[in-house]
Amino acid sequence: MKIAVIGLGLIGGSLCKALKSASKNERIIAIGRKKDALSAAIKMKAADEASLNLEAVSDADIIVIATPADNIVPIYKKLIPIVKKGAIITDAGGIKEPIERQIKSLYRFYRKSGHAAAYVGAHPMSGKESNGFANSESGLFKNANVVITGSIPKSLKNENAIEKMWRQTGAKIVKMPSKKHDELVALTSHLPHLMAFALNKIYKDKRNKDKQIEKIVAGSFYSAIRVASSSADMWAPIFSANDKQIKKNLSAFIKELKNFETNLSSQTKTKKRILNAQK
Repeated sequence: MKIAVIGLGLIGGSLCKALKSASKNERIIAIGRKKDALSAAIKMKAADEASLNLEAVSDADIIVIATPADNIVPIYKKLIPIVKKGAIITDAGGIKEPIERQIKSLYRFYRKSGHAAAYVGAHPMSGKESNGFANSESGLFKNANVVITGSIPKSLKNENAIEKMWRQTGAKIVKMPSKKHDELVALTSHLPHLMAFALNKIYKDKRNKDKQIEKIVAGSFYSAIRVASSSADMWAPIFSANDKQIKKNLSAFIKELKNFETNLSSQTKTKKRILNAQK
């Protein structure tokens, strides 16, 4: 089995390392834009081959697009004339329905000429605030959930192949329609990142006026802004693509903040709101 991973950042790099650690039978091709990351992957034996060119995927059985979400569909389109017959293209994007919709349209168009490429949507629910291949690790996906949102064309065989690949990394599989996925991650992933970015901005503005604040920052604050250093290149496309679902949750969050604001002067009412939140 030959697996190509396009994008050698945190997710792509960790996937290469995890697959090489799990099995000596998989041949891993790393494809990226940065020569230093590709060289590091070869040196660390996270990949058997490395290339700057997409053409290197031509004999791969599975191709994983592990890039920012806005690059997934353009790369899929470029891969259509390159991949071999029977190859499966998958991804690791944090947004699924818009990607799936566009790929379905491309698949239907290219199927007429006999060059359509199979696709399986996937999203590993794992990561950390540090970016890049240098921060990748083979155990990143262990016991994490990986959401499989379906296949184009519909194929249990292709979905099973992608599930098997992720299970080799130690991950657990969750199957869910792409629309439901986007609805739920808007609350569990997208909104928390948005909150961390906003809170960190407020902190930095305050720090510019009063340096003493640095001396009284403790664990609770660091926990709240932990993901504020996450990649803007990755998160801006996700926010934009899932804006409607995020706005619904953001409105609910603002409503709760206003409820707390209204009752802050009353210890009894504030305690009640805290207890309600903990139920």
